[in-house]
Amino acid sequence: MPTTLVHFATNREEIVQDGEVVGFGPRLNPKSPLWLRYGTADMALPRNRAGPFGISALRVAPEQIPGVTADAQDAPVLGSDAVFEGLRRRLIENESDLLLMLHGYACDFGCALSNAAELKTQWGTKANPIETAIFSWPADGKVVPWLSYASDRDDARSSAKAVARALHRLMAYLRALPSKDWCRADIHLVAHSMGNYMLRNALQALISDLGGRPLPRLFKTIFLMAADEDNDAFEDPRKLARLPELAESVYVYFARNDRALTISDLSKGNPDRLGTTGPRTLTQLPQKVTLVDCTDVSETGGSVKDRVTDANHQYYRKRAEVIADVRQVLAGAAPEQVSGRDWIPARSCFRIRPAKR
Repeated sequence: MPTTLVHFATNREEIVQDGEVVGFGPRLNPKSPLWLRYGTADMALPRNRAGPFGISALRVAPEQIPGVTADAQDAPVLGSDAVFEGLRRRLIENESDLLLMLHGYACDFGCALSNAAELKTQWGTKANPIETAIFSWPADGKVVPWLSYASDRDDARSSAKAVARALHRLMAYLRALPSKDWCRADIHLVAHSMGNYMLRNALQALISDLGGRPLPRLFKTIFLMAADEDNDAFEDPRKLARLPELAESVYVYFARNDRALTISDLSKGNPDRLGTTGPRTLTQLPQKVTLVDCTDVSETGGSVKDRVTDANHQYYRKRAEVIADVRQVLAGAAPEQVSGRDWIPARSCFRIRPAKR
């Protein structure tokens, strides 16, 4: 059975058998919310090719921290260095770009890796292949009214500094590379659902770490998909106002009929969601930000159960029109050059057209 390789970093609790890490659980790592493990996984589809990818093989990079997990005199071994180096080589060999991912609410470790494999195969093309690396924070994989949402939101906030730490490690690795070893790949970032709330808090951690200095231009494109984030986020310096500093362009994909975010809005007492209405105001929206309305292409079909579970919230990885739109953005098309869109002047956004059946 063919497999798809994905990369990961996580601050989840380690599941250990016979001294080896064999998986990751639903809670924060008890050592610290900042404790990170890195690795790779081979992901395979079921034989009938229906349903999510499953883990065929999991490899957790060795980690040795003197005075913490090893004797004080031992040399440090950083799992991040091993995974980054392997990823660099793959980017060169496959002439790929890199997509970093932040998953959403109710997504356990297996779900996170499955989504990374799915986007690698769906968003990447032969002409523009991608490698995927996902940060898996301890969402519990359950959809329990009130309790799971509140728990995941707390864990997303608690994990923000770990995401910032992972980005610092990546930047340090890239800065240390001699120019002859550069892979010259573009790096993109996608945050889905509550992953956008974690991105907000990670951004604030980066701003704090840098002491108010300008943020580095780390990403080619940032995709905010079905964002479970306040719709005034781009107005508020405590939220996403400085996010565009990190990228050449920021795309906000939203759907007015996203039922998952409507539940977040109405039942959790949240303000209007960015992933439902788009930004609250357009008057001071940075030019780097492009809005894409997915209302007409948010339904993902399948069984009644699938439609209830997806709740017009999973179009970024399940709807062909949205996938085709993203592929063009990743290939470098300017906003006005992407086919399958209409420009809506009154709302300063593009709207994706449903494909003719």
